[in-house]
Amino acid sequence: MIKIVILSTFTTLLITSGQVLWKLGLNRIGGFYLSEYGLFGNLFRILTNPFVIAGFVVYIIATGFFMFLLSKFDISLVIPISSVSFVFSLIAGAYIFHEQISLTRVTGVFVIITGILMVLKN
Repeated sequence: MIKIVILSTFTTLLITSGQVLWKLGLNRIGGFYLSEYGLFGNLFRILTNPFVIAGFVVYIIATGFFMFLLSKFDISLVIPISSVSFVFSLIAGAYIFHEQISLTRVTGVFVIITGILMVLKN
């Protein structure tokens, strides 16, 4: 059981890292919008941003790990464990993006973690 928890948590950390890289890249170029160059001009700016590219690479690696997990373990176990991404995104929001994290968000993540622990008990 510990093996699936470690592998799923690692995979989820990779997925969240890819998403954080995308957000960093989008923040650096001013976001996702229609520019004076049109939709394709904006997409080109986004897809050539180093952070966005790195995010895609990390996400592809994470997808490989996730496919491995799905091939070896029950989907009804893998997917709930991957909900730990809510914890990682809360931490990233607070420490990387300096977002205000409300008590309601923290409570919601606590409820999710409680659910994960319940799934692991069975």
